[in-house]
Amino acid sequence: MFRWAPWFALAFAVISLVQLFALDGPVFVGLFGLACALVIGFMEPVAVWWRFSSDEMISRTVVGSADAQSFRMAVGRAVREEIGWQELPGWTETRQGFVLETLDEGAASLSVPHRAFASDEDLTSFRSLLENNIGPAK
Repeated sequence: MFRWAPWFALAFAVISLVQLFALDGPVFVGLFGLACALVIGFMEPVAVWWRFSSDEMISRTVVGSADAQSFRMAVGRAVREEIGWQELPGWTETRQGFVLETLDEGAASLSVPHRAFASDEDLTSFRSLLENNIGPAK
């Protein structure tokens, strides 16, 4: 929804502008459409910002590490999790990062963004860990 709401709002605004200036319909219909397009366009980005700024746990930095035995994540001292490679049946690399599948049959996945790595060597090393412990990317 976050990805498509601005595009839908833009299309709705264009239709409303056509209604307002090109067609001989009532002016309030075009103005109402533009108002709705603004609400739709800003609704989801504001909601995402609100969720991240209001929840202390979500807005904190996640620290991760990996070795031949497992993949570990920590959020401060509150949440620490260690996941063995056998619990991750597959992985995919996208433009933004790595998506690690879990045993929850696609219901959950872990995301590791490329920006999480300090250097290209670290990124290559993590990719090698994935290939060696899980298998080739899907």
